[in-house]
Amino acid sequence: MSGRSRILGCGLLLLLLFLPFGTVKAREKPSVLPSPSTPGTEVRDMICTPGRLWRWRSSCPEYGPGATAYRVAHIRLPNPLPQLPVVELKPDPKEAIVPYTYASVRRLPLEIYRHPMEAALGLPPVRILYSGRQWVSVVGTVEYEGQQWIQINANEFVPADALAFGRPSSFQGVYLSEQPQYSFAWINRAVRPSRAPQGPPDPSAPRYQRYQLVTIYAQEFRAPQEMWYLIGPDQWVEQKYVSRVTVDPPPAGVPPGARWIEVDLFEQTLAAYEGERMVYATLISSGRVGHTPTPPGLFRIWGKFALSKMSNPDVRDGSPIWYYLEDVPWVMYFHGAYALHGAYWHDAFGFTRSYGCVNLPPRDARWLYEWADVGTPVWVHITSPFPQATGR
Repeated sequence: MSGRSRILGCGLLLLLLFLPFGTVKAREKPSVLPSPSTPGTEVRDMICTPGRLWRWRSSCPEYGPGATAYRVAHIRLPNPLPQLPVVELKPDPKEAIVPYTYASVRRLPLEIYRHPMEAALGLPPVRILYSGRQWVSVVGTVEYEGQQWIQINANEFVPADALAFGRPSSFQGVYLSEQPQYSFAWINRAVRPSRAPQGPPDPSAPRYQRYQLVTIYAQEFRAPQEMWYLIGPDQWVEQKYVSRVTVDPPPAGVPPGARWIEVDLFEQTLAAYEGERMVYATLISSGRVGHTPTPPGLFRIWGKFALSKMSNPDVRDGSPIWYYLEDVPWVMYFHGAYALHGAYWHDAFGFTRSYGCVNLPPRDARWLYEWADVGTPVWVHITSPFPQATGR
C-alpha cells in the first residue's frame, strides 16, 4: 500500500508539472514590466534593465539606461594596457622654435621711422600701422639718446614700448612607429576623470593636464549631445575635454600608397599618412565656424614657402578686422589663399582660432614642410562622433 502511495504521489507530481501555469492560481505572479510581445507595448514603454536586456536586446533602446549599463559592465580592457606606438620627438632645447623673434604691436597707430634720429628731428615716418592685429619680426634693438628702439626690418625702427614680445608654442605632435590599435587623443584642458559616464569627478583619479596624450578604449553616448571616452580603468572623460585622432582610410582621389594629410575640423587634429598607415599626428587651430571657416574638401598643396607675409585680403589697414603677420614660417598653400602653416602668435591648438588657414605648432609645421611635396593631397573634413540623431 505504501508503494502504491508513492507511485500515485509521483503521478500527481507529474500531472501538476504538465498543467498550464494559468490553472495554478496560487502560484501566478502579475507581470510588473511589459514585454515587447504584449499587445500595445512599444519600445519607448520598455524599462530595459540589464537583467531583461539579454531577452529583448533588439527591442531595447540603444542608449537607454539598461543597454548602457550592460555595455559598460561588459567592457574588458586589455591586460596589460597596450602602449601607443608613438615616438615623442625631442628637439635640441638650444634649437630655435621659429626662425625669428616676433612681437605684437600693442600701441596703434604706430609710426615707423627710418632711424631713431629721424624721429628725434621730427621727420615724417616711412609708414604707419593703423589698426587691427599686427605682428612683426624683430631684427635687433638699439639705444638712441637714452631710449630703446627695436628694428623690425631694414631701415625700420619703432619704440621698444610699442611692442610686446611673443612666446611661440613648444608643443609638438608625435611620430608613429606603427599603426595604432586604438584611437588616441590629447587632453585639451585639464580634467579629472569620472568612474562612470556622466559621473562626478573621481577625487582619487589623477588629474590629466593640457597636451597630455591618452588612449581611447571605448565610448558611450549620452543624449542629447554628450560623448564619454574611457581612457583607463574606470576613467571616463567627456568628449569636450579631448581632441581625438582616429585612423581613417584614404579618401577617393588619393593614389594608392601616396602620402596625404588629413585635417579633422571637428576634432581640431591633423594626421599625416603614407598610404593607409598613419605616420604623424598633431593638434591644429582652424578657422572659426560661422565667421572665418576653413573650407572642407580634397585639395592638393600647390605652393610651399619657408616664410610668407599674411594679411586680410578683404580689407585694408584702418579696418578693425585687419591683420598683418610678418614672416609666417613653413607655409603650404592647398586651396587658394588657405594654407597649412606655423603659428607663432598663440598656443591655443586644439581649438578654432584662425582666419581660415590651418594653424600648426611651429615644430609640426616644419616637420610637415620637410615631409610633404607640392601635389600632396590634403583632405579637410568635419566629422562629428555623435549619432546622426543629435543633428550635429
